[in-house]
Amino acid sequence: MILNSWTLRTLGWTLLHLSASCVLCLGAARGQQLPLQSFSQQDGLGNLTVTSLAQDQTGYIWLGTENGLFRYNGVQFERFAQAEGLEQTSITALLAQDGQLWVGTYDSLYRREGGRLVPVLYQGKRLPVWPGQMLAAPRPDTLLFISERKLLRRSETGGKTTITPYFSARQIERQPVLGNLISISVDVDGSLWLGCGEFLCHGNADGITVWSREEGLPADHWNNIIRAADGALWSRGAHHVVALAAGAARFADRTPPGDLMRKISQVAALATDADHNILSSIDTGLARWRQDHWELFEQRNGLKTGGGVTAVLSDRDRGLWVGTRGHGLIRWRGYGMWENWTTAQGLPDDVALSFARDGAGRMHVGTRSGPVLMEHRSGPIALRAVTGHTNHQWADQAIDVRGQVWSATYSGLLFKHDAQSGAELQVAILPETIIYRLLFGADGALWIGANNGVYVLEHPERGGRPRRPVGWAAMAGFADGNFSGACRSKEGALWFLSEHALLRFHQQKLNRYALKSQAGNVAFDSLACGAGGALWLGSSATGLWQARLGRQGLELAQLKQVPLHNTNVLAVYEDSRGWLWVGTGGGIAVRNGTQWRRFNQNDGLVWDDLNGRAFYEDTDRSIWIATSGGVSHLLRPERLFAAPALGGVLESVTRNDQPLGLRPGMSLPWSEGALNFNLASLTFQHRAGLRFRYRLDGLERAWSLAASPGIRYAALAPGQYRLQYGVADLETGAMSPPREIAFSITPPWWQTGIFYAVCGITAIAAVVAFHRYRLRSLTLKNARMEKLVRELVRERTLELEQSQDALRLRAMQDGLTKAWNRAAMMEYLEEEVLRAGQLLRPFLVVLLDLDHFKRINDTYGHLAGDRVLREVVARLGSAVRSSDLVGRYGGEEFLLLLPELDRARGVAQVERLRRAIEAAPVPIDDGQTIDVTASFGVAEFDPARPSVSLELIGRADAALYRAKAQGRNRVLFDADEP
Repeated sequence: MILNSWTLRTLGWTLLHLSASCVLCLGAARGQQLPLQSFSQQDGLGNLTVTSLAQDQTGYIWLGTENGLFRYNGVQFERFAQAEGLEQTSITALLAQDGQLWVGTYDSLYRREGGRLVPVLYQGKRLPVWPGQMLAAPRPDTLLFISERKLLRRSETGGKTTITPYFSARQIERQPVLGNLISISVDVDGSLWLGCGEFLCHGNADGITVWSREEGLPADHWNNIIRAADGALWSRGAHHVVALAAGAARFADRTPPGDLMRKISQVAALATDADHNILSSIDTGLARWRQDHWELFEQRNGLKTGGGVTAVLSDRDRGLWVGTRGHGLIRWRGYGMWENWTTAQGLPDDVALSFARDGAGRMHVGTRSGPVLMEHRSGPIALRAVTGHTNHQWADQAIDVRGQVWSATYSGLLFKHDAQSGAELQVAILPETIIYRLLFGADGALWIGANNGVYVLEHPERGGRPRRPVGWAAMAGFADGNFSGACRSKEGALWFLSEHALLRFHQQKLNRYALKSQAGNVAFDSLACGAGGALWLGSSATGLWQARLGRQGLELAQLKQVPLHNTNVLAVYEDSRGWLWVGTGGGIAVRNGTQWRRFNQNDGLVWDDLNGRAFYEDTDRSIWIATSGGVSHLLRPERLFAAPALGGVLESVTRNDQPLGLRPGMSLPWSEGALNFNLASLTFQHRAGLRFRYRLDGLERAWSLAASPGIRYAALAPGQYRLQYGVADLETGAMSPPREIAFSITPPWWQTGIFYAVCGITAIAAVVAFHRYRLRSLTLKNARMEKLVRELVRERTLELEQSQDALRLRAMQDGLTKAWNRAAMMEYLEEEVLRAGQLLRPFLVVLLDLDHFKRINDTYGHLAGDRVLREVVARLGSAVRSSDLVGRYGGEEFLLLLPELDRARGVAQVERLRRAIEAAPVPIDDGQTIDVTASFGVAEFDPARPSVSLELIGRADAALYRAKAQGRNRVLFDADEP
């Protein structure tokens, strides 16, 4: 009765008004969940206290730490310490500018020359550099630096280097603050700003001006000074942040509120980002000055900084890096593009389902545990929960012509948001109904897509009970359809999607279109209206489809080139730009009309698994995304396709683990050892699609693609070579211009002209001597000589072939177990992917890991562990087929390739391998034995849906992880349910 009585419902709303203040009583949950990537010792960063950050001209990220200098190339860290010239490894300052790298330590200033760090000497002595902003380069030939509180100038003129004090003794005597300097910054006009004692000093052609309290500058130690894009000068002291606007005569206090700069820190951070915001370290994390207010990023946002933020770097790709004391290096994924929220910031539930922005500018977010309001009046976005609805899943929301928000739940409830009280007022209920979608028609009617059909509320403001639309009775077979998708076209037509049919309501007519006739038994569950009358349909099983009304009715076609990467489609949406957004269980795919790009957590998305009405375009054309792990807000979609410039770098060349220092045109002696080239791509954003492309001209014609940066060529024959290399992005099709380095391999001594000449002369001399000595035996002696020469050539040739074969085999085998090594197995895997793809044959990739192997090493010793590894390889070798390959992938992990097998035929074979390992204990010294078992993860290569080698290994590794988690000593395929 209550639901059908508008009068009683109005009374209910009045009661809700009385409790509306509860919304405000909850307060505002401020901030956002930051998409951060942390680097620690497990990633190769040997020291977790970062003191300084810089990016050089090539693109490398340099980190100064308390124990060494590190260089990061996007994949690994390389440490520079005593072996490279650093006598004291606690780094205090870094400056990378004009192709030069300057490094400060407590004992000296260093300059990087080649691969060495060379100390800078003044009057034969080293120059210590204390922590802080101590280095500045006004010109490529000049460095200004502070050593022991004095400013020095290093200049290069005509190949001669000089170091002189910047201020004379008389100047310091007149202005003693110039002898107590703690920071330096070169302004855009070439003038200097200095932290001098408790003041700031400005030096130009007119002299030195000291800024103090009279100019609004509180007494402090001003360790950081920068010039912002708007012309304001910013400085951070130990306890204050100040700004001097362009042309102003007084500093303005910009200290973050809340007493957040109490703690004394030897190193602090002040920087600008690519969008010209100011970033400053605070006691609790990081503060950002944006749009005339501070935003705070702290532990509640996911930023754990240990002893505090010590350095901030905005790289050339707009990325942001944060150095910390004790917590290593942090990369802010998708900085400036993504905002994220989870329950930690005030969402009622991490599972987000729907969005709507009302006429007052508030964003309504529907979650699995009710709605929440996002308000942005001044300062950061504030989250305000709406009480009383945590038991309801807020499935969808719609805005009427008045800007009011209408909401529906999976339990069949229909609500209207009352802007005055902040309450959700129940309007109607559909018993035993799951509501999926809400749409307003052009006439103001509210349409409802549900699990049992379609409903309409013709006059929502008057209330009433939703009913079936006109013409519904004629929809035979659709009365109980599960309508999970709905959209409104630009022409005003309303579309509703069930698993196998579409309904269209337009101009008071209701039409149905069956999908089975064209799509077979494909079940559809997501729908979007596109430009030009197009419809986009998503199927979790078969991907993305396009439908269009034609002369023959509904025309349906499947899109084949969507980069779904074996993920299922959960949502589809076309925005006002005409861009197509596809939500999956592994991130999002976006097409801008010409190309696709994929994005996931590595790029800043809060969670990879999307939910509900996953996409919502805001009034500023930004995109809101609902996931099962929180809410993401993509602030600048237009930047998604602004890919950074690609470029490949040849980092090093080694042979037999020794660096070669290869230079263009260099000649190398022939060796049995392999030449190893290590490449790098100094692009730190969106690296998922990056591949290294290369070829060795003089050996091969075709280009190779590899995800690994390492290239290996074993026992190259003598000759002229050119290594050509670059980087390709498989997702965009972009390729960097190729680079190359030429070199030559000189022949071994037995293949030189001198050796052949000696052999020839010796033969001729022998013939002449024999001819003179005994003419009668000439024929016999000639025959013997010819035989000797033939045997010599045959032996030398055989020796050469044997040495080359032995080298090739040695390079491809694991030294301990004699199984194939990781590099060999990766080559075989690449070859098998190509072969199986061409022949349309399946194969299995198996990763196995010995259970509790560390316990064996800890209990019986590493020699016993080695014995176990060799025995496991022997047992596997006796159990596999002749066409199978067994290799050691690393440590106690092995990689197997089983050609011509799919899952159905391979289960028994893999199980036989598992039983072979556990068949009998492994004997070790003193009559002891060890029980050994292994866990197996298996991935199947399906030629109908080909995968690259690293993806196969990743799937096998995930299955192996589940096998471990489920108790070990078992076989799991990647398709098995977790």
